[in-house]
Amino acid sequence: MKLTTILFFVILLSISKSQAKVKLQANYENSHSERLDTIHDWFNLKKKNTANLIKGKNPDIVLNFYEYYLKEKDRSRADSLVSNILKSTNEVSYRYKISLVSYKYTYDTKTHLLFLLDTNRVKQYRTYFLKSSISSLKSNGDFRAHYLDLVALDSAFYKSTPDSLVKIQMGHHYNSLAWYSILTQKLNDVEYYLKQSIKYDPTSKYPYSNMPLFLLLKGRYEEAKVLYTKLRDEPFDGPDSTFKTEFLEDFRLL
Repeated sequence: MKLTTILFFVILLSISKSQAKVKLQANYENSHSERLDTIHDWFNLKKKNTANLIKGKNPDIVLNFYEYYLKEKDRSRADSLVSNILKSTNEVSYRYKISLVSYKYTYDTKTHLLFLLDTNRVKQYRTYFLKSSISSLKSNGDFRAHYLDLVALDSAFYKSTPDSLVKIQMGHHYNSLAWYSILTQKLNDVEYYLKQSIKYDPTSKYPYSNMPLFLLLKGRYEEAKVLYTKLRDEPFDGPDSTFKTEFLEDFRLL
């Protein structure tokens, strides 16, 4: 009986040691896995091979990888992920996110590839932009990217549907693009944007209020002075509001 009892405890101890070893190995593997658990760790581990990097990953994670590549200025590998995202999902929101991320690092919204190439979906894309809540945008750069895409969609849509409402909307969108271009110091095309705004909605006073500010920032002081002097006492938005009020508000915002 004693021998049997001893053998029993030897076997039990052996099993316990084996289980402990397995548990220790599992703990090590879990610990190692935790170190690679973040998306960025996985990116750093696999970034040299995009196929292995994105294998089995959902569009949100691939979008993160896209941004990591752009941060590292590896535009070639970043661009290779765009087609993968577009193939894996038909949701417009991902096109929108790609555009914002692309602009953040390259100032290129990829408007043609993402929104204009498929002419059958221009109306759908434009509707998405009109309905999207821009309050969720995080920076003036995001706003500028938004309106860069939107005015392009406006123009494409207006060619097939020259509607008066669309025309007025285009005026507003061009003015918004001009304003956020001013805020982000992208001044090269602001004059064109403002003239387009006036062209499509000559009744709006906002592009007229932004024009002298643009001239001032470009160092065209005499032209700015003429417009400031001409408009300052004109009514702007209501009987108690003048262009001067709007000018001062613009300066405060800047």
